[in-house]
Amino acid sequence: MSNDGNSRLELSPPLRWGLFAALLLILTIIIVQIAPLIPRLIDFDQTFYPAARYTLAGENPYTTSYVVVSEGNPTPDFFSPAWLLLILLPFGLLPLKIAQAAWLLFLILTIIIALSRMQAWGFHGLRPFLLILLPWALISLLFGQVTPLVLLGTIWAIELVYDGERTAVSPLPILKLAVAFLLIGLKPQLGIFIAAPLVLDMLWHRDRRLVGLAAIGLVILGITLLVTPPWLISKAVEVQKLTAPYWKSTLERELWLWALPSWPAQFMRLFVVGVMAYWMWLQKGASTAWWSAWLTAVLIITPYTRAYDGVLLLPLLGQLFIFRRWYFALFLLIVALYTQSPLGEMGSIITPLTAWFLFIPWRGLIHGSIPALYQQQLTPP
Repeated sequence: MSNDGNSRLELSPPLRWGLFAALLLILTIIIVQIAPLIPRLIDFDQTFYPAARYTLAGENPYTTSYVVVSEGNPTPDFFSPAWLLLILLPFGLLPLKIAQAAWLLFLILTIIIALSRMQAWGFHGLRPFLLILLPWALISLLFGQVTPLVLLGTIWAIELVYDGERTAVSPLPILKLAVAFLLIGLKPQLGIFIAAPLVLDMLWHRDRRLVGLAAIGLVILGITLLVTPPWLISKAVEVQKLTAPYWKSTLERELWLWALPSWPAQFMRLFVVGVMAYWMWLQKGASTAWWSAWLTAVLIITPYTRAYDGVLLLPLLGQLFIFRRWYFALFLLIVALYTQSPLGEMGSIITPLTAWFLFIPWRGLIHGSIPALYQQQLTPP
């Protein structure tokens, strides 16, 4: 341990390892103590944990049978990309109750890390971490879903793509970018829309890392195809056609609930994408505000999403809370009132739609000049 002229405390390697071991021991004790109190994490219990156990037993998690433990839901299957198993396997080594507690803490830590990397977005101090208490973050945690990992991968990928190392050809920058994109790809129905602007930006700026990223992607895709049955995608499509469960949130379902035709959904998707494209064109690139709006737009335009994916709302809601608190309060009021309506649900598509409409700088778009508040830099100062 040393103390230099700037009063900066430095720990010796043995002390650092000792501190790490102590923290690990404390975390283990916490997990064991809270395990009996953790409510059942439906998706982790029903799909992710069994998939890990099947894999550890030498079976293919995509072709084995899963037990239906949620009445009214379709028969569960493991539809996630194969690389999710690399994250799940350590949890599969633990008893279910302990694994659930560890998984819940892991997801909470994931969201905290994602929010802590957003200083350039205006997320300073401890207040942004209160976003984890919003219903859409809590729903994701209580389902044991992997969308928090998608959020972390998105924030990390944005940071890496815009960090100015576009000419880097060394393995480490490419590997970090590949890991970030793999996290985004844990939810393909969301990830494809999140990754598209990043890839287009890399193509536009002739980012040399894109070649290595494509090579790694092809290798991982090839390995994935070896364990994934070819009929899995068609089976996933059939499952999505089933009557939507309570938490499903799509434009079509909202129209269906109110006995309206579904064709306006496509016009809304085109409108949302058109507004986002025009915004980017006006400011000649993306900004933290643009990305906040785009992550919310992804929840609007995707053909399949549920309330637990609402954790992607946190960047936009955080910026609303920091910069436009009256709009944030109005958002909560509208959602609360709609939830009380006969067909209103907290997981409704109305939630991202309301947030998106309140956040978009409509006056700036109409007059062709984006306000300075919406043009924050993507990289940390």
